[in-house]
Amino acid sequence: MLRACCRLGMAKNFEYLVVGGGNAAGYACREFVANGVEAGKVGVVTAEPVLPYERPALTKAYLHPPTAKVRARLPGFHTCVGGGGERQTTEWYAEKGITLLHGRASAVDVAAKSVQVGDDQCSYEKLIIATGARPLRVSAFGVKGDDLKNVFYLREEREAAELVGTLEKLDASTTKIVIVGGGYIGLECAAALVGWGMDVTMVFPEAHCMPRLFNADLAQWLENEYTARGVKILKGDLVTEFLGEGGALAGVQLKSGGTLQCTVAVVGVGAAPNTEFCAGLSMDKGGFLVDETMRTSDANVFACGDVCTFPSNYGGVSRCEHVDHARKSAKQSVQSALGLNPAPYVYLPYFYSRLFEYTDAPIVFNFFGDQTGECQVCARKEKSLGAIWVKDGKVMGALLMGSPGPSGEDQAKLREAVAAAPPAAGATAFFEAASL
Repeated sequence: MLRACCRLGMAKNFEYLVVGGGNAAGYACREFVANGVEAGKVGVVTAEPVLPYERPALTKAYLHPPTAKVRARLPGFHTCVGGGGERQTTEWYAEKGITLLHGRASAVDVAAKSVQVGDDQCSYEKLIIATGARPLRVSAFGVKGDDLKNVFYLREEREAAELVGTLEKLDASTTKIVIVGGGYIGLECAAALVGWGMDVTMVFPEAHCMPRLFNADLAQWLENEYTARGVKILKGDLVTEFLGEGGALAGVQLKSGGTLQCTVAVVGVGAAPNTEFCAGLSMDKGGFLVDETMRTSDANVFACGDVCTFPSNYGGVSRCEHVDHARKSAKQSVQSALGLNPAPYVYLPYFYSRLFEYTDAPIVFNFFGDQTGECQVCARKEKSLGAIWVKDGKVMGALLMGSPGPSGEDQAKLREAVAAAPPAAGATAFFEAASL
């Protein structure tokens, strides 16, 4: 637990203070250590009662069924194992002299260079904001009953643990689960939970899954795979109320007028960056506006991960909610805070997912680049397809998806091919030129 490595009673004055305890915070600590920062100079404020961990595992291997060979559990997936680094345990933080403070930052005074954490104040010379995002709650859109027992939102390890604990007590043969949302969270949770042998139905209002990235053809391929593996999909409809019985979930009411019985519901309809606690900084697209070094409008404050809005390769600015960006922007922000003058942050967007990994036929997709422009889809290997996004005659982005999906070597080739921004000559020609 986190409290084991907190240095309670010590002075809360830090040369470098990280606010946030997720992926980005863990990778920031790694970078401080890599640059030889002395013990006692770095503090981390985190609201979660556990050390920073690789958050994507919560909707993947953490939810794998009891029969799976791999089920993610702490301390196994603390940062930075997902990025090829050490597993940063309690002992690691203690050895490196990094102080972890359990509590939620409620206010930042950039003029006084201090952060309010509960009844305490922490002062800093350089501040890195890495507070991530929180799930959007459907109750904010008028949906009733999402506070019923067995309605879950997954963002923190304790929430995933509670969901697993609930499932372990239920009879799989009679349990019905409704997944609200057809994006990353919905798809990953549905893929994992159907493996428990339970009845799983996805409900989302869009015409197809993953509408922010997939076109209809890509979505149909994936939806067919889900259907073949036992997941039911209800598109073009909304959950308007979670129905209770005795204080626990019994079903959901649909906008179309129907109802679905269910014992468990998991909601994944998007996220909002955690920025409200810090006023006085320039904002854009919901995040703290930063330059190419991750510096905000205050010279002593940096931001990374979900909460930063940074210069985009494709013009203007962008905000990205994905682990790859969290890791890389955390490194950039630390180097900048240390005065190392890092090269400008030139980020090639990267999105991926690994689905049904507990089976002998997993599905993987990798995407690099920008998804604006015309999407062109082509067949690749058996049970695999590719797509490119074309704008102004150039390939802006590309995706490979299949079962078992692209290999690590394929991923590297795809990244290189997209980074080159070649003239568009059709999807098939693009992948053949990249030897994919």
